[in-house]
Order: sequence, then structure tokens, then C-alpha cells
Amino acid sequence: MVPLFLAVIFLASCETTDKMTAGMQKAADKVTEKGQAMSDKNRVKIDESRAAIAKSKEEITPEQEYYIGREVASKILGKYKLYQNSTATEYVNEICTAITSSSDMPDIYNGYHVAILDSKEINAISTPGGHIFVTRGLLKCASSEDELAAVIAHEIGHIQLGHAVKSIKTSRLNEAALSALDAAGSIVTGSAYQKGLGDAADELMTTLSTTGYSKTQEFEADAKAASLMADAGYNPVALRAMLEDLKEREKTETSGLVKTHPSASSRLFQARGYIRNAAYGTKDWGEDKRTARFASIKGTL
Repeated sequence: MVPLFLAVIFLASCETTDKMTAGMQKAADKVTEKGQAMSDKNRVKIDESRAAIAKSKEEITPEQEYYIGREVASKILGKYKLYQNSTATEYVNEICTAITSSSDMPDIYNGYHVAILDSKEINAISTPGGHIFVTRGLLKCASSEDELAAVIAHEIGHIQLGHAVKSIKTSRLNEAALSALDAAGSIVTGSAYQKGLGDAADELMTTLSTTGYSKTQEFEADAKAASLMADAGYNPVALRAMLEDLKEREKTETSGLVKTHPSASSRLFQARGYIRNAAYGTKDWGEDKRTARFASIKGTL
């Protein structure tokens, strides 16, 4: 027979063991629940990452490109007023038509459209889908129709080279990369890591919306502009003249083209060969025929 005191100890030990087992099971259940919650959360992030990567591979149709550009244009017009000068507006659109008609992309979805912004700022902006804006300040800055054509040709270059679409795709790829890192990082480092990535994403989007196209794309647009001008009968050397004028204005200007474009010096250096090649073999570009027309329009500004 087991002594009474040993039986009591045995029962107490069993009870303690049961409590410990129950406590351990409860703790294990909590760990499991927490682990499941984290797993579900990470699965959502991974799914989001996959969706972002799939989105980055999607092609943007010409129609979509146009409507994206129209939305961007509406935001530009929320910042600037349109310059109400039908004669000048018709004039810049005629220059645009002369350039695009001679190019390898004369027609795009809903066509090319140029508008003048009522601003003293020296600037030109292009959006996806054929929207081009030039400021009244830029028109006053130009010394000839060929110089004005150089600016419009540069913006057409951005459109025809698909720079806006490439920027959108780059943004999508960055979003996909951030999403993928977020999914992986949250497993290890938690919310602080996620917040850092969120801040980086915000900074990236701000950069894309305020600094314009990349240097490489700006240089490509200058090269394209020289070719477009020559094909349309405009003197490509006017692009160099416009850049030289901008180089002088950079000493005092802090907004417009100065803010969103590489330095005029770097653009001149990169474009010199393209301008020389485009101008080669032609002595008379017929600039004198355009002088009176340009002077007449400039007088209305």
C-alpha cells in the first residue's frame, strides 16, 4: 500500500503537470495563431507583390496612353492658365504638324496637340499621347521660328520615343520591387522596415513627378529633335542656338526648363554631333521666308 503522504504528493505532482501542460499548450496555441496571422499577412503581401510585377509587364495601349496624357494635361492646366491667343496657338500647331508630317510617326491616337500656357516661365512639357505645352515666356525667349521649332521637336521626340510610357513602366517596376522587398522584409524586421520602404516609395514618386525625364532621355530627345527638324526643313543648328540662349539664362533662372532638364552645357555637348550630322549638306534652310511670320506672331504676345 502507498503511504498517504506519497499519494498526496503524486496527485499534486500530476495536477501541477497538467497545469504546466495546459499552459504550454495555450502558449503553443498563441504562437500558432500568431504564426498563422503573420503567414496570412505575408501571403497577402506576396500576392500584392505578384500583382505588381504582373502589372509592370502589361503593355500600355495607344488609347490608354492618350487618356493618361489627358489626365496629366488636366493637372498641368490646374497649375497654369491657358494663354488665350488663337493666332499664336494655331501657329505653334502648324509648326508641330510640319514636323510630325515629315516624321516616321505622323499619326498617333487622337493626334498631336500644342497649347500655350500663360506663364512668364521658360518651359515646355509633353505628356503621353501627344499633348505638348509651351509657355508664353518660351515663345518670347525664342529668336526665330526655327528655334521655337527646336523646342517643339524636342517634345515631339519625347512622345515618339515613348519616354513617358517608359517612365510609367519604370515606376511600376519600382513599385513591384518595393512590394517584393516589403513581403520579404516584414517576416524579419516588421513595421519599421515597411515604413522605410513606404517613405522610399513616396520619395521616388515625388522625384518622378518633379524632376522630369532622365538625362539620357533628354539627350535622346535632343538627338531626335535635330533629325525631325532637318526632315521638316528647319535648320537643326537652331537647336544649338536655343541651347546656347538657355545656357545664359541658367545664370539667373531657377524654374522651368532649368529645374526639369539637364544643364544646357551638357545638352550642347551631347547634341553637337547630332546637330552637325543633321545639318550636313544643306546650305539654305529657307529661314528668311519664316522671319516675317515669326515676327508677326511674336508681336501678338
